[in-house]
Amino acid sequence: MEQQLHKQRGRQQTLLVLLTWTFLGALLLSACSSSSTGGTTNPSSSNTPSALSQTLRSEGDQQLQSFQQWIALMRQYGGDVTTYQQQYASAQRALQSASTATVYNQALGALQGHVKAIKIPAFKQEVVSLQQQLALDVKTWGDQHTYSDTFDGRTYKQGYEYDDTTGVGGSLWLQGDLSTAQTLTDYQQIVENLNMWTYLFQQMKANFSDKTPSNQVHQTDLTLMQHYSYTSGQVIVVSLREQALRAYKDGKLVKSFLVTTGQPELPSPPGTWWIEGKKHPTVFKSTAPKNSPDWYPDTPINYAMQYHSNGYFFHDAWWRTEFGPGTNFPHQDPNGDPFAGHGSHGCVNMSTSDSAWLYGFVSLYTPIIIY
Repeated sequence: MEQQLHKQRGRQQTLLVLLTWTFLGALLLSACSSSSTGGTTNPSSSNTPSALSQTLRSEGDQQLQSFQQWIALMRQYGGDVTTYQQQYASAQRALQSASTATVYNQALGALQGHVKAIKIPAFKQEVVSLQQQLALDVKTWGDQHTYSDTFDGRTYKQGYEYDDTTGVGGSLWLQGDLSTAQTLTDYQQIVENLNMWTYLFQQMKANFSDKTPSNQVHQTDLTLMQHYSYTSGQVIVVSLREQALRAYKDGKLVKSFLVTTGQPELPSPPGTWWIEGKKHPTVFKSTAPKNSPDWYPDTPINYAMQYHSNGYFFHDAWWRTEFGPGTNFPHQDPNGDPFAGHGSHGCVNMSTSDSAWLYGFVSLYTPIIIY
């Protein structure tokens, strides 16, 4: 009798387990069934916050992080970020409270719009800050480092090639670029230029106290070539402070000679350039009107190597007999013609023999560093 009771209880327990698993299985099948079968599954259940894809959430997190980085950049350079911080907080709340994928995507789209909208203002703020800092550094240093010209009795600031009047910080270069800038790429290029000029100015200051003769390797040359990865192949380095050119190949000095660069009113632009074209011979024609102090008559040139498309060349200046320190300022060239008494119009002048050598040394795209 007890054995029968035990068997009956065993069958009841087994049946109960089977019924339980059958019931659970039915629930699982119901949960996994497609709504197309005619069941009562809520069609929006896949849009609940717990069902939002990890990819979608990651995109939201990335856009929030990007927005915060742009806000930090603007704040770093002294910009007002109040509105952008409010937009960030609003976007963050919208993403967190989104109840469906559709709502999440709407909030994400708005956030992406904010990120796009902040980029140019942030770059503009960076430009303003970098420009002001460079102008201040150039002025402060120029006030302390001057050139007393015994020829005209005037005192000139050194480093005028970087200043915010006639130099790269002025209307011809930086201000001109800003007046035409429209795209994000335009402002990125301006920021890159400002960083380049700031770096080159620092190297010029370092070289100013270097007593190494101009016909020997200078540490600043090596630093610049390493910085710009110009340690292999040919590279031309022009020191504005020394009024000297040094030609390197594979990091070794090949030749050096004295030059004359742009006068204070028309400075040679510091920067990293390259040889854009070569002409032998050619004729230079002035673009200034004849009544302008910048005008010059049609001038035959034996060897011309363009390093900037705005009309800047390395070339022979057969009308000069002196090159080197001080010749970029007003001076007396004892055997030169009347045009030899001041610096160039922005070109790098040299003797005919040196120009002939350089013409044979460089080729198209040979890198140029002017600092």
